Amino acid sequence: MPINHDDIEPELSNAQEAFRHGGQTPEEGLDVSSADLVQLRKACRLLSGAERLLEDGYYTLTIEAAFTSIERTLLFWLITEGHHDPSQPPQSHTTAINRSAEVGFLTGEVATELEDLWNENRAHTYYQDGMATDDRADAMVALAGEIHSQIVNLVGQSHECICE
Repeated sequence: MPINHDDIEPELSNAQEAFRHGGQTPEEGLDVSSADLVQLRKACRLLSGAERLLEDGYYTLTIEAAFTSIERTLLFWLITEGHHDPSQPPQSHTTAINRSAEVGFLTGEVATELEDLWNENRAHTYYQDGMATDDRADAMVALAGEIHSQIVNLVGQSHECICE
């Protein structure tokens, strides 16, 4: 029997309404107006969240957040350097990786390895035909943290970073 509207009402209406209305309490640290800083700080939150999830043993979510932190950090760099129009959403989760290689920020080798890592492992872990483990989650947090740290320092905006 399929789920129908009555089965999930009023939660569905509440969720729809929450996204329609402004004037709500924003997440601390994300109340910035520049598109590049929004991406940077989302990356910070994702990375901090990944570290907490790792500590609590939620490896699937850790891996997901670490991959997304890498994506947001690269997008921060692309917007900061004028290589991405923030009004245009990325076409896929690997758009930031590929665009970073196109403009010479990542070597082709690194971009290929990151894209392969995403395609072969993130999707497999997410859809559960690949097992999330503590070692995999730990390695992804370390990779996301290193990429984040290098980019923030390279751009000279470590003062804007809100990583915990």
